[in-house]
Amino acid sequence: MSVIVKKVITLRIMRQFFLLFVLTFGFSCFAQEVDSTAFFDPEEVFVVSENVEEVNRLAACQMVAGVWQYDKPYVHADGASVMGKLGKPIAKSKIKKSLDKVYKKMKIKKRWNSMTLTEDGEWTMKVLGLSFGGSYTYDPEHEQLTLRWHGIPLKSHTHRDSKKLYIAFDMDRLLVVLSFISGMSSSETLKSLSFLSQNFRNVTVGFEMKAFQ
Repeated sequence: MSVIVKKVITLRIMRQFFLLFVLTFGFSCFAQEVDSTAFFDPEEVFVVSENVEEVNRLAACQMVAGVWQYDKPYVHADGASVMGKLGKPIAKSKIKKSLDKVYKKMKIKKRWNSMTLTEDGEWTMKVLGLSFGGSYTYDPEHEQLTLRWHGIPLKSHTHRDSKKLYIAFDMDRLLVVLSFISGMSSSETLKSLSFLSQNFRNVTVGFEMKAFQ
């Protein structure tokens, strides 16, 4: 075998080894790249989760957002045994009439100027021209509006139709709201609403709110 032929064979063998090395090394790098991207970054997953929660929160806020003003009393009743022998419609009407007298005595409509719920979860209430507020969240599934003032939650049963916003509180929370709006002491407010605790159970009352004019 001539020297030239030996060199050609040697070059071919070296080229084959080189190609095999390149293919093997390249596949290994590709496999590592696939493995490195096969799993989600936990931080990225957390950010995506936070974004979804924020979108849901803002969408819920938009359901109740608006500038509202007090219109008349509102009564919300839970359960079949709520109103005793009177029946729900009659009893609700009776409660509303009693509440209307109390609210007029407290001058709610005159003192309570407005309540604003923004689409980004902020609320402001104006009473006699003075404003205070905080943040809020709304749970449409359970129709629960939670106002937060200096970190203190004030929960209510709340829903909205095409024209009005309906807000109802349990007795303890209603006392807080009415005492603030009316300027009356808690004991005075409690005395005015004593008919509720004496005659009705599982009833929450509050306000029908209409769009601010």
